[in-house]
Formats: sequence, C-alpha cells, structure tokens
Amino acid sequence: MKNFAFSIIIPTLNEEESLPSLLQSIAMQPYKNFEVIIADCFSKDKTKLIALSFKNRIEKLTFIQKKFKNVSQARNHGASLARNDFLIFFDADIKIEKKFLEEINKKASLYNLDALTVWNRAEKGIKGKFIFTLMNISMSLFQKIKPAANGPCIIVKKNFFEKVGGFNEEIVFGEDFDLIQRLVEIGAKFAVFSKPILYVSTRRFEKEGLILSLYKSLKAICHQLFLGPIKKPIFEYKMGGDYYKN
Repeated sequence: MKNFAFSIIIPTLNEEESLPSLLQSIAMQPYKNFEVIIADCFSKDKTKLIALSFKNRIEKLTFIQKKFKNVSQARNHGASLARNDFLIFFDADIKIEKKFLEEINKKASLYNLDALTVWNRAEKGIKGKFIFTLMNISMSLFQKIKPAANGPCIIVKKNFFEKVGGFNEEIVFGEDFDLIQRLVEIGAKFAVFSKPILYVSTRRFEKEGLILSLYKSLKAICHQLFLGPIKKPIFEYKMGGDYYKN
C-alpha cells in the first residue's frame, strides 16, 4: 500500500466559530503525512488568531491572506502552494473522524483513485440529516452517470487538478460539481464512499430552513444537468461564517 502525502486546503472568511473544531480534528490524526494551507480572505474576526494558535499542534501549517473574489479562487491559490501528492479541499465548518486521513490513504491506494469524496453527515438536527441523506444517496446512485462531489470534501491528485486548470473561478455556485465532471472527462478515476466519517455543519439549513434549502439544492442540480455551469446567480447564497451569527 502506498503512503500518500496530503495537502489540506481550507478557504476561510470569518470562521472563528467553526475553524477550531476542524483544526482540532486534523491535529488528532494519527496519520501525519500532511500539510495544512489556510487561504483566508481577510477575516475580520479571530480566524487568523485561531489558525496560528494551532501551529504548535500541526507541524506544517501555512496561513495566507489575500483578497479572493470567491471560494474557487481561494482554493486554487491554496493549491498553488501545495507540495504533496493529493489535495484535500475542506470547508471550514466540518470536522473529521480520528482516522480519516489513514482511511482515505487506504482507499486511494487500494482502488488506484485519482479523485474521491465521502458522504456528508450531520451530528445532530433532523433537517440536516434529511437533506444530507438525499444528497448522499444521489451522489452514490449517479456516480457512474453524472459523477459529483459536494464542496465540504473534495480529494484529488494534484497532477490531475492542474491538468484541468483547477476550479473554474467564473462559476458562482456548483464549482465542485463542475470540477469532478472535467476530471472524469480526462480519464480521472473517481469514487464516492460512505466512510470515513465527515461531519458537516447544518448551519445553513438551520438559518434558511428546510424548504428553502431543498429548493436551492434542486434548482442548482437541474441547472447543472440541463443548462450547464452556474456562472450567474440563480439565488442568493451568502458566504462566510458571519452570515450565521445572530
């Protein structure tokens, strides 16, 4: 079995409430062959302070600040600094189980994968569990027809990521779906797994409600399937941790 080196890339914007849980879960990984790159869009809260406080627990942690126009640009910039075999793109409002990286390494090696993702899970809340269940089932059922990955966790070999030019920075929503489509088109081997466990925050569902969340998800899926990439806003979708603060 190969032992891959991972570059974990996390875009942030005012994520002082969510970032500690993610970095804590990364610091606890027994598999240590990784680096962390945080691409921050000049957060106005304590995001930078929190990130730098983990330097004594995460050996290879890089924190950079730049004015990014969107999350795709932040991810691409983080990827340009990455030094390892595989890129792992995490959203800031997630956390991973203790042996996440070890299990990802096993799956990438065993199945000879170029890209992969895992199911999104909610730790609590009926709304989140319901929506994530629908999303997970859809991802798994359609991966042979229209393969896709959700933004909270995308794992891809750096050389394949560079071949397709990274995330399309002109897309305003669904850049994750678009990336996987382009990777598969050039022959990348992609798979969806139910494990290891990735916990994703349900904060957007709690903020916007079940009906609106489902509406946006379905509208985005239909647009991507029948009209192509979403390059102009089709609904309001605010970014940054401050959106969820009361």
